[in-house]
Order: sequence, then structure tokens, then C-alpha cells
Amino acid sequence: MLRDERVARYGGELFCFRAVFPGKKAGGFSLIELMVTVSVAAVLMAIAIPAFSSIMAQNQLATATNAARGALMSARQSAVMQGRPVSLCAGTPTEGCSGDWSAGEWLVFRDDDHSGDLDDDERVVRHGRVPAADGAVSLDGNGPFRSALVYVPMGHAERVSGAFGAGRLRVCVAADLSPNARELVISASGRVRLQAVDLDGACPSL
Repeated sequence: MLRDERVARYGGELFCFRAVFPGKKAGGFSLIELMVTVSVAAVLMAIAIPAFSSIMAQNQLATATNAARGALMSARQSAVMQGRPVSLCAGTPTEGCSGDWSAGEWLVFRDDDHSGDLDDDERVVRHGRVPAADGAVSLDGNGPFRSALVYVPMGHAERVSGAFGAGRLRVCVAADLSPNARELVISASGRVRLQAVDLDGACPSL
């Protein structure tokens, strides 16, 4: 209510009274104003949520790609510095190499006998996993990545058989991105080349 305070002096005393004017209503939202506000908020959320999901997927893809690339670089550097074969494979320190990238875990270890298997007397250099929750990022590999990629002291990548270790390790997110995958391609010298791949939001097997 709109109120007016007035002051009057009677008999030397100060009196304060409020005059209330009829017909004045308290401020607030009408039903129509509230409905318009809710509608605008719903439109803004419909625009913001897909954009936020896209940003999250891009960050997950970049983080997982950097982690996988770091594992490959670590394997190559360790082989050169230690002067011994060092292998990278899908697996864990307790189970060894599995060749199954769907679990999103990898293992870098000193592979003295160039076998692609983690033996009891061989040391684990690094163990990592895809840094993404709820399986949002998937890994898959072909060629030597189906067993183990062996780096030799010269820095070259080989298969367990000793043949050239040509292959690709794919990092992918099943999301509406373009491109939605990155592939780590092993070159003849053992270096890693990164290339973007657009798979139309899907993550098929290599």
C-alpha cells in the first residue's frame, strides 16, 4: 500500500500520522508476467544446455587425447633414456596387457624381452586411464595397439614380432561435435602425429 507520512504539531507536541490512500495496490508480478518470465527462462535454458554439453564433450576429448599422447611420448622417451625396450598396451599393472581398449586403461612398462607381456621382473613405468566420467570417452586401436606397441632404444616403434609398428590409437566422444575424434598416428620414426577425424557423432571400431 502507498502511504504518506505527515507530521502535525498540536499543543506544542509533535504527532505523526500516516494517511493511507485507497486504490493503491502493492507491487508484484501478475500471472501473465510470471508466465512470460518462465517462458523466457525455458527458451534460454534450451539454448544454453546443448551449448554447455558441447563444451563439456570438447574438454573431455581434449583431456583424454592429451593423456593418451603423453603415455606414448613417455614410452618412447623411457626406451631412449633407459636403452631398453619399453612397451605400451591396453591393460593394468595387476592383469598385464589385455589388448582391450574399451576399459580405457593403458600400461607403459619396461619390456626387456620385447614380448609385449608384462613379466614379473619387468617394471611398470606408467599406468593411466581415460580421464572422463561415465564412459563419455572411448579408446580403440589397430595394428600393434591390439597387443602392444614396443619402443626400442633408437626411438622406433615396433610390433612384438619386430615389424614396423604402424598403427593408430583413436580417442572418441559419442557427441554432436565436428570433429568428434582424434587419432594418434605412429610414424616411421616412432613419433606421434595427431589428426582430427569426424565420425558424425559416432565411435565405431577401428
